[in-house]
Parts: sequence; structure tokens; C-alpha cells
Amino acid sequence: MATQLAIGNAGVLLGDCNKEGIPDVAWLEEQLTSNSSIRMVTLTNPGNPTGVNLENHILGSIVKLCEKHNRWLILDCTYEHFQYNTKNLSSFPGFSGKHVIHIFSFSKGYALAGYRCGYIVVSKEADGLYQQMLKAQDTIPICPSRFSQHAALGALSAGRQWVLDKVETLALGREAILEALGPLDEIMGGTGAMYFMAKLPSHNDDDEEVARFLVRNHGIAIIPGSYCGFPGWIRVCYSNLPPDQCAHAARRLAAGVKDIYNIEIKSADC
Repeated sequence: MATQLAIGNAGVLLGDCNKEGIPDVAWLEEQLTSNSSIRMVTLTNPGNPTGVNLENHILGSIVKLCEKHNRWLILDCTYEHFQYNTKNLSSFPGFSGKHVIHIFSFSKGYALAGYRCGYIVVSKEADGLYQQMLKAQDTIPICPSRFSQHAALGALSAGRQWVLDKVETLALGREAILEALGPLDEIMGGTGAMYFMAKLPSHNDDDEEVARFLVRNHGIAIIPGSYCGFPGWIRVCYSNLPPDQCAHAARRLAAGVKDIYNIEIKSADC
């Protein structure tokens, strides 16, 4: 969003991914080879909205590709704590190339979303990059409020394990939501962050209408996939409720998914 605000939608090229939410690395190489106007690649991992945690070998191939073509790579690590496939954990910061910028936030792991506090990791060999970034920051927010900085320091004092213990409590809700979405043909996510993406059936692929239907008829709120670059899909978050309430919400969602398959949703139904 910050990039879009800075240079507009026309200056942003959105990449594609496969049905598992894995970026198309071949497409990226083709773009970097043929389009010299691309100066920077950004990648969020674990992913929002996909809910996918990329394996290190995929991240490494993108890091090498950007180095080969002399492009900056920004790795947005906001969801660093939310990894569920313990055999393929990403490490943070994981790459030391001078073209790589890691971005971290207190918004998710420490539940400080409104405090607007985070930090970056850059290479000391990045040719004055840090100083140039400070110039840009000084003309926009300068720094987070003192209150936010104290809150972030307090959060850090709790330690990483405190966050990981809280993340473990999401397991029940994650499994319940996945089961509720099970009848849908394609489901993406569940390995990282706090989201699932699910593809709607062709006779009910208006994701905005489906979102309204689920709120009004089943008391469950989801995000239309078209708001996230996935028209015809829905995005479901499983972190906003305690486990027992999330399980209750999953039962509502399951009933809604059943209706999505069995009836044709029209505006009057919403």
C-alpha cells in the first residue's frame, strides 16, 4: 500500500502465484529480464492474504534472482511468528545480501497494530541505503510516538517465546475453519500468517455478494477475495477470536458454505 501511495497503481506490477500460493519465479525472471524499469521486488512472507509460508529454498531463489538482475528486494516479515509447518520454518532475517531489506512489525505478533511501530534490517554494505531511508522517513512520520516506542520495548521484554505460546492457541480455530471450508474446491493457506483463501463455486463467484450473504444470513464476516487480488475467492481470518468462539464461528461458516453450494445467491438474499 505504501508503494501504491508513493508512485500510484500504474507503477506497481502485481505478480502471479499458483494454486498453492507460491510465487511464479519463472514469471518474475522474465519480467526482470525484459523490463528494465522494475527497480524493486516486494514479497510478504508469511503471506497476507494467502496464508502461505514460503520455504527457504523458494525465498533463496528470489533473493538470487534479484541479485542477478541488480534489483532491490524487500521482504515484509510482519507475520514472522506465524509459521505452522515446523519442517520448513523460515528464518528472520534470513538473507544477508546488500540488496535485501527486511521489514519487521509489532502489529501482529505483539498485537500492537494501532501503535505503528516496527523496524528494518539492512546490510552495512548497502551503499548509504540506511541514510537515504532516514531522509524519506523524516519527511513522513519522523518516528512513532513515544508511547508506541515504550509499548514496543515492553513487548520485546516479554520475549519471542511469549508470542509463540500465544500463536499455538490458534491451532484449534485454524483446524475448525479449514474443516468448515472443506467443501470448497480450492483452499489456499494455513501454513503461515492467520488466513485461508477459498475459491467460490462458479454459480456463486461474486465474492462481495457472498460476503454480504454470510454476514446477514449466518452472522459470519469474511473478506471478499477481490479486495485482495483474488476475485471469486474469500479470505477467512482465524486469529480474531478465542479458540472456543472461533470454533463456534466455524460452525456458522460451515452452514454458510453449505448454502453457497446449494442455492444461488442473489442481491435480494443479501
